Amino acid sequence: MKTNIYKNFTLAAVVCLLAAGCAKDSSMKTGEKAQEYLKLFIEKYYPYVTPNEYGLYVLEETPGTGSAWTESVPYVYARTTIRDLGGTITSTTEEPLAQQLGTYVKGNYYGPKYQQTGKEQSYVGLDNLLKGMRVGGTRKAIIPSWQLTTSRYSTSKEYIDACTSDAHMEYTVTLEGISSDMAATEKDSLAKYVLHNYGPGLSPTTIASDVTEGAFYFISDSTAFIGKPYFPSDTTLKLNYTGRLLNGQVFDTTIERVAKDAGIYSTSKTYGPVSVTFASKYTEVKMGESSSLITGFKGGLYKLRWIGQKADALFTSELGYTATGSGQTIPPYSPLLFELEVVKE
Repeated sequence: MKTNIYKNFTLAAVVCLLAAGCAKDSSMKTGEKAQEYLKLFIEKYYPYVTPNEYGLYVLEETPGTGSAWTESVPYVYARTTIRDLGGTITSTTEEPLAQQLGTYVKGNYYGPKYQQTGKEQSYVGLDNLLKGMRVGGTRKAIIPSWQLTTSRYSTSKEYIDACTSDAHMEYTVTLEGISSDMAATEKDSLAKYVLHNYGPGLSPTTIASDVTEGAFYFISDSTAFIGKPYFPSDTTLKLNYTGRLLNGQVFDTTIERVAKDAGIYSTSKTYGPVSVTFASKYTEVKMGESSSLITGFKGGLYKLRWIGQKADALFTSELGYTATGSGQTIPPYSPLLFELEVVKE
């Protein structure tokens, strides 16, 4: 059953309320003020809501039916929207909501993202919000400002004493998955993608003997090149490429038409094949003058052998953008696909 106890309010009313609370005692510490602010806010707008055992104010709950999250499971796959107490959305992973707000950018990633929980990785308040949730569930709750910290303390007083902000936030979280081992989860996801899109019988390969992390696939039809010599390892040739997430979303390309179709076209970028200098070691492969390429992409270039060859290089985030992702286009823990083609001058 879905319980909705959310109530609309205006930012002006909130500001007046908090200002009145602040005027009570100017000598109060930040954490004490934050406590008073939240107390007054809840009394005015949610008098029937009491804090749960973790100190959060749950405003809405839709229970899930999947696996339960526990603190022993370090990774969650979730959609999140964050509002301040005035109702202003400060962040969302929901595409329709971003479109409504006018903040939608076509090339950005929207949807669930993996995030690591626990000390120094996640806010204690967000971990507290997740407690008791099951996959498929949604929870909306006010997280007190003193819980918006990655530090961990033993008592509520310690959190309040360490508090430096009175900016309490409302989080809406939909839990879509959990993982105890992201490396294994990514490898499984990539293997399923390869099976679905390329058929059975394909296994991960290696880039080089010193690359032992992650999973890497190099898929190319070399039938047309049988009997033809490889180009020399120190050759500089032209390359077209397109980088995608496994959902098909393009985040980078040398092909103007693809960039326009994907909504990532930029007038400041020159489109067309780029120069790649090949080498006998994958670490020495360069694009232009740079060898600062992610390992999976560099490995895909390293395995190309003929002018005219097309290939797909697919790899897990350990060979890509790891736990951090890249900007707003590549979320954390994302396997990637690069479509490659060596072209003539």
